[in-house]
Amino acid sequence: MHLDARRPGVLLPPSLLAEGQVRLDYSYGFSPPIPDFKVDEHGISATLSFNRQPQHTFVPWSAVFLIADYDGNGSVWAEDIPQDLLDRSAPTDHDDGDDHGVLGPPIPSPTPPPAKKARPSHLKLVK
Repeated sequence: MHLDARRPGVLLPPSLLAEGQVRLDYSYGFSPPIPDFKVDEHGISATLSFNRQPQHTFVPWSAVFLIADYDGNGSVWAEDIPQDLLDRSAPTDHDDGDDHGVLGPPIPSPTPPPAKKARPSHLKLVK
């Protein structure tokens, strides 16, 4: 899952809270399992390990802009991709197109989204 850690409500280690793109890995199949992994209508909460230290985390759905599995299947919510990431991924006259994966997989450059309307959370829990 890729998220904008600067969004309100995100609970991560302080060193990550200024990042526009953070990737977190979740799975029901981790060994050892994540004991408090919870997905609900508010977001995802779990205790994850950062530098081998456990940290309770919470990511509200409003902070998520990409969810994908290890095979690359997933969804992108283009209107929620932080603008500064779009600006960084846009090619320039001197760009050779090779960022060597520094920011992870490239973020698609969508057409500019229409004016934002007030809306409920863009992700919903399906049971």
